Amino acid sequence: MKSIMLFGEMLLRLTPSNHQLFIQANQLDMVYGGSEANIAVALSNWGERTSFATCLPHNNIGLAAIMQLRQFGVSTDYVIQKGHKMGMYFVEQGHSIRPTEVTYDRQNSAFVDAVPSDYQLEEMLEQAKCLHVSGISLGASKRARETTMALVKMAHQKKVKVSFDFNYRAKLWSLEEAREAFREILPYVNVCFGSHLDVLTIRQEKRKVDSFEEKLQILQEFQQEYQFDKIFTTERELLANNEQKLSCAVITGTEKHVLGPVKVNVLERIGTGDSFVAGALYGLVNSYSLAETLDFALSSFALKHTIIGDFQIASKEAVQGFNLNGMDTVIKR
Repeated sequence: MKSIMLFGEMLLRLTPSNHQLFIQANQLDMVYGGSEANIAVALSNWGERTSFATCLPHNNIGLAAIMQLRQFGVSTDYVIQKGHKMGMYFVEQGHSIRPTEVTYDRQNSAFVDAVPSDYQLEEMLEQAKCLHVSGISLGASKRARETTMALVKMAHQKKVKVSFDFNYRAKLWSLEEAREAFREILPYVNVCFGSHLDVLTIRQEKRKVDSFEEKLQILQEFQQEYQFDKIFTTERELLANNEQKLSCAVITGTEKHVLGPVKVNVLERIGTGDSFVAGALYGLVNSYSLAETLDFALSSFALKHTIIGDFQIASKEAVQGFNLNGMDTVIKR
């Protein structure tokens, strides 16, 4: 049976409890995450066959990460272990007017230092029905970028659909480096996840865009330029007291569907975009209509804001039963 293949760096996340600053904290909560791993866990949790490829350190920390993936049913057949360091990131959870702050420690991690020949690239794609990668892997290191591009080009040759999320991280690399890498990968992409800001970055444009409709127009032009099968995007409207309104859209060569907004109170911001991507991929591989795919993706996106940690662990039934029109206050008995 074919699986969804995901490639990227799995990270160890360390966070002070109760929204404390690091200067206040004397202990840290530890969870595993990373964009592609988050998506793999969500899809596996909903019954999809998934396989995750990465490089983890050859020690107990790396083994614990592997066991986390296996716990959620993700295949680790293409997880290699070498080196001694796992990529980490430290999170100060924001609240109200104080934003969340992320500090990375990824330099010389096992994933960053791995080279294309460390992986069984061709074998990884033999039973893949689609491949998902993100801009994070392109920006992690020159070696990680080479591996990502080799895998994507091989998938293109084998007619395996390629899904790509821009996931631009300013702390990983410069705009110039990102622009060059994005231009290299986009011709091989079938399904794209991004925002109007990603498009403006590639075009080297700086302009203020206010309405969601204007943003969608930019993405529509972008879809026509690169001829993606589909391009998905999300929109956030920040309200008071950690409340946000969430919307989303999908654009094809002939259609545009928009859904939302749905109001959420944010308990956890990290991993929500990955949860949207997972929801969209789930709809696509299960032949949902575009409207049904957006509904599932937005429900997953919204629900993840209520779940602590990187992983989307809400069941498929919880996502399908989520009320996009308002809060369900009935206790499930």
